[in-house]
Amino acid sequence: MNDSLSSESFFHGAKKAAHKAMDDHGRPEHDEFALHAGVAVEKLAKAVLVSKNPVYIAEIRNNSADMVLYLGGHLQVDEEKVRTVGAMEAIKRLRKINVLQPDPQLDLLIEMRNGAAHAAPDSTLAKGMISPLARTVAALLGDLGKPLDAFWERWTDAVKAAVNEQEDQVFRDVQLRITQARHAFEDRFVGLPAEVKEGALKAPQPRNEEWFVRSTEYLKDGIVVLKTSGGECPACVSQGLLTFEPASRTATNTHYSANGFGCYLCNFEASGPDEMAALRKANTPPMMTTVSVSHGPTLPPEVLKALVEEDA
Repeated sequence: MNDSLSSESFFHGAKKAAHKAMDDHGRPEHDEFALHAGVAVEKLAKAVLVSKNPVYIAEIRNNSADMVLYLGGHLQVDEEKVRTVGAMEAIKRLRKINVLQPDPQLDLLIEMRNGAAHAAPDSTLAKGMISPLARTVAALLGDLGKPLDAFWERWTDAVKAAVNEQEDQVFRDVQLRITQARHAFEDRFVGLPAEVKEGALKAPQPRNEEWFVRSTEYLKDGIVVLKTSGGECPACVSQGLLTFEPASRTATNTHYSANGFGCYLCNFEASGPDEMAALRKANTPPMMTTVSVSHGPTLPPEVLKALVEEDA
């Protein structure tokens, strides 16, 4: 039998496709993610089937008897005529022997994979398909007796976080995006001298020299937005910027709460109170959470005007 049909060959093909899928998800290119995630599941499913019996990947068609004999090692067939099962059929066979359990989300992922080869799937749906990918891979690796880190390598922690149902979806999503930004940043410097990366990390980011600046745009209802150097980025350890929005006001002070974080260097971003709470929880370096601004003459006139108008 052709070596490309061995369990080990299918395993390595699945691993390569799964890593491409995670890279796609982080860019984000969710249609490509669906395609590569489906390929990863198909190849790993075939790796399990072949490990049990090579004939289990035979496609049942007119020449099915020839395929069975070929895969069993008792008949020679031209390689171009070799046909093996598709993803959904491989999954059905694994469910029949209790390696996999029914999973509507996995079925949807395979449907999206098949659609991605011809037309772009729904990006919102595709974005959420990491969980079925991760748990299916975990089940198949368990049957093969292979550890998660042997398959996922640098993506291991992110994949574990993606299926950690003890955490809410926002927290899992923020953790995943931190990992994706970190890997994308590291990949930019592969093959380059270490000083290139060090120089990028030390270079000042835009507006980093200012303690705070008013955004060039107002948010809804004319709310003034403040920005300040926000400490170490959890993805690339560069200095990022925090965005603050008004939380409360007294006669002499306006208190702002951190409502967003962005890093110009690795493009990691978090926005809104839920994501900021998740960011603080994700074992990241401490960040400022509040800023208090006095209503004094040192503030620009337009800021004072906006505060007065909002009080009116």
